[in-house]
Amino acid sequence: MSMFIRPVLALLSLTIAAAVSAQSTPVEQRLGEEVQLALVRLIESGAFADKSGEEIAFTLDEPARRVHNLGLLVDSASAERARDGLRVLGVTPRSAAQRMGIKAGDRIVAVNGTSLVGLGADPAGHAQAAVTMRTLVDTLSDGTVLEFGLQREDKPLTLRGEISSIVLPPIHLKVGRDELLASTGTNLSRREPKIDSGTGGCGRFNDFDVAPSQRDLYGVKLLMIDGVSTGPAGVHQFRVSAGTHVVKVVELIPAKVYRRLNPTRLGDGPEVKTLTVNVKADTTYYLAAKFNEDKRNSRVSGEYWDPVVWRETPDKCG
Repeated sequence: MSMFIRPVLALLSLTIAAAVSAQSTPVEQRLGEEVQLALVRLIESGAFADKSGEEIAFTLDEPARRVHNLGLLVDSASAERARDGLRVLGVTPRSAAQRMGIKAGDRIVAVNGTSLVGLGADPAGHAQAAVTMRTLVDTLSDGTVLEFGLQREDKPLTLRGEISSIVLPPIHLKVGRDELLASTGTNLSRREPKIDSGTGGCGRFNDFDVAPSQRDLYGVKLLMIDGVSTGPAGVHQFRVSAGTHVVKVVELIPAKVYRRLNPTRLGDGPEVKTLTVNVKADTTYYLAAKFNEDKRNSRVSGEYWDPVVWRETPDKCG
């Protein structure tokens, strides 16, 4: 497995092992927590460059495979960082690396007598030392003795231990605003009312509040679709037949963004507006309130915002 090469996969490999070993909480819940923690570490490390959390999106697909459970996370981002060996960033609890005594901060300079120092970069620009170590380890049979040559606080150290393997299940993970997965704390697939099943295909409306505020876009609550109530609070995704639909939404623009000064409207409730959308099959439509900055102080009822579809994404709808 490329756990020595790609930080994303390395972190996920560590967290999966921790999740499966958890007994006090459901595996799914623990895995979700660990994946979120991995993402926090990646974001804080600058792995996603200058992207905001709203802009991060990627899909990870890994087949089932047998891997050696070293439990090592090493810094393999560049050849320069691994010029004098692979620095250990972390060790998984109860892993082979922990049993051998390897610690965060150690530098791995050799594996079974093969030097990892000064190997340069692989074709992808990562440390070739990580590729070499992975290749060496992958060729070993269970029970084989693995020897690491380390530098710890500038002192040489040799640690040995038997290698063992585990089988990882297939991984299919989608992360990002468009997917709205477990990292948001909302499982949309389990609560998806059907407004109209139809026979010509279907699409979805989604009012989950993930619109980019830097574009003056804010959340809405979807109240009705074609005159039919969308039901209880807490549901954010609604399946509809392909075709034209009229939705009613209420804006959820934060008070700090817009201070309402004597708005002219009936009653004290929030403003409700309608939007007509031509829904295409296998497409999800994300709804939002567009704040009209130039009409912030308008006394015309509701003029300060408009309901919009701010994003359309392909989404198989069966």
